[in-house]
Order: sequence, then C-alpha cells, then structure tokens
Amino acid sequence: MRRTKYFDWEQAFHFIWQNADRDGIWHGDAVSLAEEFDASEDDAESVLDELRHRRLIEKLYTRSFYLSNWRER
Repeated sequence: MRRTKYFDWEQAFHFIWQNADRDGIWHGDAVSLAEEFDASEDDAESVLDELRHRRLIEKLYTRSFYLSNWRER
C-alpha cells in the first residue's frame, strides 16, 4: 500500500531536517525521499520543488540540499 496521501512538504521537510548533517546539509534526492515515503519519484521531486519554492531548502549539487534556516542543534 502506498503512503502518498500522507506524503506532503511538511513531512518531507521534517524528514530532511532530522537527517541533515551538522552543517544543515541533507545528502539525498528525490529517489531517496521516494523510498522513505514509499512514493513515486515524480511525487518526491514535486515535494522537493515545493520546499525550494518555499525557500526552506536550496540545492547545492547532485544529491545534496542545504536547509536555508538551519540552526545548529
């Protein structure tokens, strides 16, 4: 059973925040996000686009995103 109806930008951001390194960098991409939430890669890419649009994350390079409002934990 797919969990796509429970997969939104808030849940994705929470997952990314929890899995970012000390510098606020998440080493992942749409594929890894889709696997975590048992969603399609297209859905995961759409969620990442939404997070970028909301200026919560910025793409650094392939498979790496920076959390824009990162504060050290």
